[in-house]
Amino acid sequence: PIQQYYTCTVDKPKKETKLKGLKSFIAYSLTSTLSRIQVSRRYKHFDWLHDQLSAKYIMIAIPPLPEKQVSGGSCSESVSGVLVCEAEVWLHFITCTDEKEWKNGKRKAEKDEYVGGNFFNCVTVPQSPLDIGHVERQVDKFQRSVKSTEDAMRVMQERLSVFQKLFVGPVKANWQKMALAFVTLAQSFNTDDHPGSNRMVDALKQTAHHYHQIGDDFEMHSRNDMEPVAESLYSFKGTIQTAPDILHVHKQAIQKYRENEGKLSHADAERIKRRVDSTSYAVLAEMNHLNTEKASNHSIEDVRVTMHTYLKRQADFYQRMANSLNEMAKLYEF
Repeated sequence: PIQQYYTCTVDKPKKETKLKGLKSFIAYSLTSTLSRIQVSRRYKHFDWLHDQLSAKYIMIAIPPLPEKQVSGGSCSESVSGVLVCEAEVWLHFITCTDEKEWKNGKRKAEKDEYVGGNFFNCVTVPQSPLDIGHVERQVDKFQRSVKSTEDAMRVMQERLSVFQKLFVGPVKANWQKMALAFVTLAQSFNTDDHPGSNRMVDALKQTAHHYHQIGDDFEMHSRNDMEPVAESLYSFKGTIQTAPDILHVHKQAIQKYRENEGKLSHADAERIKRRVDSTSYAVLAEMNHLNTEKASNHSIEDVRVTMHTYLKRQADFYQRMANSLNEMAKLYEF
């Protein structure tokens, strides 16, 4: 087993072509701290990997992919959890550089028989039987916690999205419309013969230039300072969103056991109960992992750094705007 914590970095997006230039695509460089091997993968390859992991590990919350054609970033979230980071398909994805071996590895993964419910045949759990009622109470408590977290992330995402749309749309447009208004006002002074008219025209034109720039700055603020927060929320919310599917699998297993309870022989009932216990141990392990991740210093630090960086950049942005407005005001001190 792999004993060390490692991360993967996805960066250096590069446009490549195939079929003698008839088809173009973006390829990303992927490097893990585990092997230090750099491989090139397209977005569709990441999509394929996500499908393979989701199909095989039905009791594990697999984080969502970022939006297509993202310029780069870290995918360390995808390797959180010992099981996934040691998966054969995952290790093949982050280390294989030979085209022929890559295709063979893909075919092997796609023919894997131990996916979905069959994966439980590979799971070793304690022999101690579980109390179904006690497990259900734990799951219900976790489900309420998940809903609370998911709702909080959704609200935060929605509010941030509103700001982003305003900044790149109406806010930018209104600042630049005001810039045109200053230009129009400057033109009205061009016809005057008053000695101060030239200075007024110059001041108004410079004001128009700065107003137009502020409009562009709002758009850049949305992309550079708000987008990283949105991506972080998207990833975390996406991971949490998979929890209901995991819990549903567990609920179905218990429901099937209860439907057949009393109708089967003792041996068959015990066999199904062991199967249910395997599912319960798996879901309890994932619940514990997600709770530990949420409460860990690493997770808290991620949120702290994200929010601190966002608010600091927001403060810097508005401070630059205030400085610009003060400079504009000085243009009219004549």
